[in-house]
Amino acid sequence: MKTMTKSIAAASILLMGVGGLSATAQAATFSTTKVELLYGQDFKRGFNGADRDEATLTFANATGFTWGDSYLFLDTTHFDDVDDTGGTHIEFGPRYRFWKAENDGLIKSVYGIVQLDIDSNRFVTKVTKMAGPSIDWNVPGFKFVKTHLQYRDDPTKEGSSVQFNLVWNKGFKMNDQDFSFEGFADWTSPEGPTGGFTSSGEFHVQAQLVWHANESIAVGVEYLYWKNRIGIEGRDESVPQAMVRWTF
Repeated sequence: MKTMTKSIAAASILLMGVGGLSATAQAATFSTTKVELLYGQDFKRGFNGADRDEATLTFANATGFTWGDSYLFLDTTHFDDVDDTGGTHIEFGPRYRFWKAENDGLIKSVYGIVQLDIDSNRFVTKVTKMAGPSIDWNVPGFKFVKTHLQYRDDPTKEGSSVQFNLVWNKGFKMNDQDFSFEGFADWTSPEGPTGGFTSSGEFHVQAQLVWHANESIAVGVEYLYWKNRIGIEGRDESVPQAMVRWTF
């Protein structure tokens, strides 16, 4: 129950943040928010990595400004069990644009990004700080392709690591129906001291195939693959999930 309380508090912070972004609509060039409900089986959870079925509730907001953009994301896992909630993960990543192309070259824009990853569950509550360069790429047929290369500092480990992120969204049609292929891939280097506890390098992908019934409602499937989940050597996840999405 305590973890669910933390999750509710985190969700409140998220909604306040989205409200704040809406309040600055005059300065924003765009803003979109989505809510997703996902369900999958055989997640590796807990210290022992036991298999568990899990429902996930996701909020995400992307907002563009004249100076750059921001992304706010919240995941609450296993939220369907108030006495055994998996926890909450929040990401907030504003980007400041340093350069924008004046033609249709390979690179569209170059940014600096700072990011906070907030994790709260029964085992730990922590804030991981990240920062580095980010690039928007001009890839034909894609709504967007973004990459980030960031320095990463997990407060529960000594030392630091590097994280590379790829984010994409490609829309397409089949029989006059709107679909999209979208998602992200993260690679994180090991972090920790020589001779002490060191987290293993991680590779994490979440790819979605989505049918858009209209501008607001969509359904689809997501495939999640996580090599060395949360830095634990040999803790690998490979999980398909059903998904429904509301965008506003």
